[in-house]
Amino acid sequence: MHRKYLSENDPKTQLKKYKTQYLSDFLDLYKQRDDCQRKATDFARFCIKPAMEDYINRSLGIDIVEEILTSSHSAQYSSRSFFQYNIQQELLHNEDFDKFDKYIGNYEKYVKDWIYQHILQEMSENESWCKLKNKNLQIIVNKITEAIEQASKGENGVLLPDDTESITELISNMRKYLIKDVSLSTLAKLPIKPQDELFNRVFGCGQLCPFCKVPCEAGGKEHKKHHAALHRPQGLGGYSDLDSSKLVDALCTTDVHSEKTFRNTVTKSQWHPYKEYTTYYPDWHIPPDPTIEASDYWKYVLVKYNDRFAEKYKVKPADVPNAWRRITKEQALKGLREAFNIK
Repeated sequence: MHRKYLSENDPKTQLKKYKTQYLSDFLDLYKQRDDCQRKATDFARFCIKPAMEDYINRSLGIDIVEEILTSSHSAQYSSRSFFQYNIQQELLHNEDFDKFDKYIGNYEKYVKDWIYQHILQEMSENESWCKLKNKNLQIIVNKITEAIEQASKGENGVLLPDDTESITELISNMRKYLIKDVSLSTLAKLPIKPQDELFNRVFGCGQLCPFCKVPCEAGGKEHKKHHAALHRPQGLGGYSDLDSSKLVDALCTTDVHSEKTFRNTVTKSQWHPYKEYTTYYPDWHIPPDPTIEASDYWKYVLVKYNDRFAEKYKVKPADVPNAWRRITKEQALKGLREAFNIK
């Protein structure tokens, strides 16, 4: 026991144990800094800085959404139809199969990525980004400074001398640091992502038709049934005829009026009548109407990328009508305008 006591209280052991603390204290004395100043630095670094970053991150997402919706590009987000028109028009002009494929097959991700890129461009081309950063930083700095002043008052309500000088100076320096540190790359880390918020506001549920992959056009997220005014040739969504192994050009609205059957992973590869599609897709309403035609836009897309879609789905190209093959790019654009009632 005696040896243990001597060992634990040996000066050499104690010096080694508290070496870091002694060094810190020595440096404080050498640089004429006191313990309070170091604690102020630690408090600012480990408490105030994370609080400021958290406030900015939580506020920026919604602020960016409001900025976009009131900017010169707000018309693009004024309605789901107008936004869809702009994206599909861009796809037509770019003539990029991979983008068409992503838009059809992974619609929500494609649209959110599109919105994200638009936000980056919008924020970098004007002073909106700097204004939003400065606004949020100033709000939180004012709140923290006010709280420190309240906590540092004496009984008579007067600020105690030198009590807040270290922290307020550090906060000022931290503000300058965060102005530089909160960059456009911060967008990817925001808890409230502006692209998600804009998608939810403009597009609602984002559900796709189980046959042709057209997105639901019902507003908001509270609707009971998904629906779309115009469906697409089902081959765009990967449906093919079993006997011929060819992509099909028929519309869902035509097939749910017919005696045809379908099968997929949802039906566990069992054939099921199109007429009774609600057995497996009760949330969708597809009107049985053989008179409805696909828009010239999607006819043109299927013809132009027939071989590419067939290659993707590992089947043969669709036997499209000859009339579809004569549709020009200009006619496809006209059909797009008509589909979305764009004058």
